[in-house]
Amino acid sequence: MQKYRLDLRFKVTKAIKQIEKSRDQLKHTNSYENNYLLGIEGASAAAYFNAYCSLFAESLSFTSRQRRPPPDPVNACLSLGYSLLHNEAIQISYASGLDPFIGFYHRLDYGRESLCCDLIEFLRWRIDQLIWYLFRERLLTPEMFSSVNGGIQLNKKGRQIFFSHYESAAKKYRRILRLLCFRLIRAMETYRQESNDKGMRNK
Repeated sequence: MQKYRLDLRFKVTKAIKQIEKSRDQLKHTNSYENNYLLGIEGASAAAYFNAYCSLFAESLSFTSRQRRPPPDPVNACLSLGYSLLHNEAIQISYASGLDPFIGFYHRLDYGRESLCCDLIEFLRWRIDQLIWYLFRERLLTPEMFSSVNGGIQLNKKGRQIFFSHYESAAKKYRRILRLLCFRLIRAMETYRQESNDKGMRNK
């Protein structure tokens, strides 16, 4: 993104350094308590969206990540993109023989497909990239959105453009999700085998 917006290089670089700092904290910690990890994630997300918001035109009124309902066109597209990606993860989890409700980082919660929340973390940035491209190239414009129930939604013309580009990109998303599920299954099988072998040695 920096090569397209040289005027924002400082803000983007600052965000990258903050995220790298968070990554280094994870590398050198012995604590994997959920609250500690959520704190690191929160700091990284704040730095990321502070830079990401600055890439969009002021006329879009995108100043922070907000949901339920999304108050501006960019947040509307982010919510839609993440929801579509989440649904992709649900289908692929079931097809792979995994329970989408049993996650690792995202703990069990009523009605939430926690494993799918875990899986799409690897792909959220691709949705962000797609949406930035759609607005940067003016394929999506404010006129393609409407106010509905206190929030902003794509209108018919906007949906046609959004879904056309999403579907083209989603082919790669699905391949990555299938690969992630395959790797997870392999890791669990390896862990189970090692546990069985350890149990046999201790008898």
